[in-house]
Amino acid sequence: MASRAEQKAQARAARIEREQKVAEAASRRRRLVMLGGVVGVAAVVLIVAIVISSSGGGTTASNGPESATAKAAETRVSSLLAGIPEFGDNGLGKSTAPVTVTEYGDLECSVCDEFALSPSFQTAEGGPGTGYEDQLISQDVRTGQVKLIYKSLETASSGSPIANVFPAQQAAAYAAGLQGKGWYYIELFYNEQGREGTGYVTSAYLDNIAKQIPGLNYSKWLADRNEASLIAQVNSENSAGSALDAPAGGASTPTLVIAGPKGQADPIVGLPTSWNELESDIKSVE
Repeated sequence: MASRAEQKAQARAARIEREQKVAEAASRRRRLVMLGGVVGVAAVVLIVAIVISSSGGGTTASNGPESATAKAAETRVSSLLAGIPEFGDNGLGKSTAPVTVTEYGDLECSVCDEFALSPSFQTAEGGPGTGYEDQLISQDVRTGQVKLIYKSLETASSGSPIANVFPAQQAAAYAAGLQGKGWYYIELFYNEQGREGTGYVTSAYLDNIAKQIPGLNYSKWLADRNEASLIAQVNSENSAGSALDAPAGGASTPTLVIAGPKGQADPIVGLPTSWNELESDIKSVE
């Protein structure tokens, strides 16, 4: 059985490999555009639109909250989170649960997307989800054994027309959290995530996610999302997460910190190698 250090190295290597594939795919698309001219551009745009439509991911601002893709995401997220309380700063589950799983994430991170989505759902990058977060929420958070806390760590946000897009998008989720709806925002974002580096996160995109959340006071959310205190919280968490990941060679998302009555397990940096690894760490600190 691989040691913890070997598992971390394997997880990091897997993330790097995925990011390289994304970069290579983007490079190929650029070459196609250059060689094909206007016709090539139209063909590539058509192909991307078909892929996004068939995958169920990557809802854009033009699709809007009433699109079929958005409605399907809303149904999945509502089913996952229905009846589970939220508390404090983006906590999900019973605040008195004995085990705490803290997830450091970037809402644009494609690996966080893999962690969050089910195997039956195709991510914006073209692969299936792992179902790990769904299992964590359904099996451990819903039963009151685990509380799940979300914190921010920048690893993937870029290319957006929004200045300082990372704190802005994370604060948008936190603004929903002020109404006890933060995890709805987080899960909807992952369910509707676009491809990394394509600049799909616009103000309209963030607005559309908020409009999908049942029971959210949109006017209050719109005012709260620019609160300086939320931006400061995002930046503070980003610094803490970067320091946490430093021994592993740099920031990686998701990073999971699992703590309970018996202490704290070594952080899982990147995707867990399996559901059993994540569940084993939870059991070890109960």
